[in-house]
Amino acid sequence: MELKKDKLEELIGATQRIIEAQQNDKKKLLFGLTEENREEIEELNELLNVSLIEDPDKSYDLFYNGIQKFLLSVLPKDTNIRKPILELKSILLTGKEKKNINSGKRGADSRMTYMSSMENVIDIITEWSMSPHDYMKLAYLLLNKNKQLGFIPENRDVSDYM
Repeated sequence: MELKKDKLEELIGATQRIIEAQQNDKKKLLFGLTEENREEIEELNELLNVSLIEDPDKSYDLFYNGIQKFLLSVLPKDTNIRKPILELKSILLTGKEKKNINSGKRGADSRMTYMSSMENVIDIITEWSMSPHDYMKLAYLLLNKNKQLGFIPENRDVSDYM
């Protein structure tokens, strides 16, 4: 399975909308993108012309230099906001909760997940980019997708991950 070109384009567009909305144009976010550095955006666009197959190195790079770095850059440092979002993102990428919701082993590694799981996170970031100051919306989008895919029980709420 490959990461589709349109998914990477969606992620780039969502990142640019969030950067503009939060006016953090000096902060490097996704793959080192800033609002001022169009050269890096062009380099990333070149990736769109290459078919990405399931590749652990590319998954690792997309996780650390893409999704994780981006979320850590835009989420507030407040653990009541950051912790549940990052946990729900990890569940979505791995398909598993930790043994006791907030503690224990997960038994999976989100850094090496399949591209289809990465696409789910990209879809959510893209949807959230329309209202990037609403962090609870991001949390609920992640929560609902996890419920939809059966990764967590239907009775879970964002507060369970705080």
